[in-house]
Amino acid sequence: MKDERIQTTVNHIARRGFIIYFVLMIISINYRLWILKQHPREFWDFMAIFFIASLYGFIAFSNKGVFDQNFKRFWFAICIGIIIVNITLMFIIGRIHSIVDLVTFLVASLFGVGLIIAIAYCLNRRWKRKEGIEDEK
Repeated sequence: MKDERIQTTVNHIARRGFIIYFVLMIISINYRLWILKQHPREFWDFMAIFFIASLYGFIAFSNKGVFDQNFKRFWFAICIGIIIVNITLMFIIGRIHSIVDLVTFLVASLFGVGLIIAIAYCLNRRWKRKEGIEDEK
């Protein structure tokens, strides 16, 4: 039987380890992309590992109700940030040449972010029903 303090300490250490991993992977990917000017095909394995670990964290958090507090406000702020950062990066890279490119990218970004929000919302509702916080409709 594990003591709750020990389990809390283990969770705290694991969280810090994941944050360190996450930040270092972002730095590594950006270094390879911007400084070394490598094509993403040359380091797809790093990007795949980063994506899989991030996806696992996202699904685990959504499944356990971590995103339950201020769900709409939290996701609205994240979506605006993601779209602004993506548009800025595409402009810097040189993929946006006209207003048509901007609108196309904006619509695609909204569709992608909308899909992510829908998945998070469904997982969050599933967790609420499982915990008895919300009744099935």
